[in-house]
Amino acid sequence: MGERSLVLTEHQLSDPVELTVQERDAVRSAVDGLSVVPEAGTTDTYRLTCGSTVGVVTVGDLVLELRPKVGLAPLLFMLAYRSSPATWRSATSLAADATLSEALVDLFARFVHDATRGGLLHSYRREQDALTTVRGRVRMTDQMSRRRGLALPVEVEFDEFTPDVLENQILRSAVDRLRRLPLRSETSTRSLTRLHHVLHGISPLRGSRYVPEPRWTRLNAHYRPSVSLASALLVGGLEARAGAHAAAGILVDMNALFEDFVRTALREALGVSERELPSGRSGPRHWLDLDHRVPLEPDLTWWRGGRCVFVGDCKYKRAHGSVPNADVYQMLAYLTAYDLHEGLLLYAAGEADVEDVRIAIANKRVRVRTVDVAGDPESVLSAVADVAEVVRAQHQAGSSGIDSDLATSA
Repeated sequence: MGERSLVLTEHQLSDPVELTVQERDAVRSAVDGLSVVPEAGTTDTYRLTCGSTVGVVTVGDLVLELRPKVGLAPLLFMLAYRSSPATWRSATSLAADATLSEALVDLFARFVHDATRGGLLHSYRREQDALTTVRGRVRMTDQMSRRRGLALPVEVEFDEFTPDVLENQILRSAVDRLRRLPLRSETSTRSLTRLHHVLHGISPLRGSRYVPEPRWTRLNAHYRPSVSLASALLVGGLEARAGAHAAAGILVDMNALFEDFVRTALREALGVSERELPSGRSGPRHWLDLDHRVPLEPDLTWWRGGRCVFVGDCKYKRAHGSVPNADVYQMLAYLTAYDLHEGLLLYAAGEADVEDVRIAIANKRVRVRTVDVAGDPESVLSAVADVAEVVRAQHQAGSSGIDSDLATSA
């Protein structure tokens, strides 16, 4: 049987699809949030619906392409921008007939080409070895315990100037992951083959999901965009066995991507650092309760002098006329815990007239804004710039301790 391809769009019900029992179980276990519902009156036909996890998964001879509802171009834009706000424009062209696999490969190849155009990054790495000549420093304790008076070999420790460093290892691992994807484009195949040759001899990372963060300096800063993109692809990497079938691929959580994109774009618009506007888990820890049993991890926080002066949350969904109760409750908890009067809920799409939520009894206001990520990049960044002004105003009020106008306007 030849290769079969199935294209699904985020949150949309598929046409009836024939699957073996093994394929059904494999795709269901491989993709989080994938719904597989039997078609009435059949024993081997199903309708599939994917959640907010998109990407490419191969199970046996079945290729499952999970596309975002906003389209491939916005996906590539957000991936490129979160990795490199300064150079994203040069890396986001998209062929009209490109598959998701080819789009990811081409984007990654452009980033790596920019990073390695001057050659592979080299750095010193501490090595220990037993040599027939002295190099670096002799490890006397090891020499005496292991060699028992023998002159050779000599236990030594030295610094090796090598390209086999963490930054290149991350790129190499991402290339290996992408080479497992199905590709029909000769251009994409050649790009991956060329990258494989460039990174020949570099050790891949050990482990599949944890990607260490390099220590960034002026010497390796030009690698940071490509390493950031490579890390995102590796974190979403899939390599598992589901029953009789091996499943492989790359998946992207659109909820996490939207959050990362918004945070990066706000930093650029506001001119603040990662330390001032950290990611949810890397910011200062905070709890809702005194016993520290209810931790808080808002998507957006702005810190000044050790105090949070702005809090917000990103929602990769559409706001339909009114804000969901659960979202308001969540923001009220954040505002209460951080002792702020105003916060922000930011949706990936929605009606322009969605109103703010005022909670007079608590003297709180939840600002509600939307950034339609399905638009062209310039309009998306313009919308983020407008949101940045709202954030700036809330930051100024939060840092000065000014009360909002709720008490007088309610």
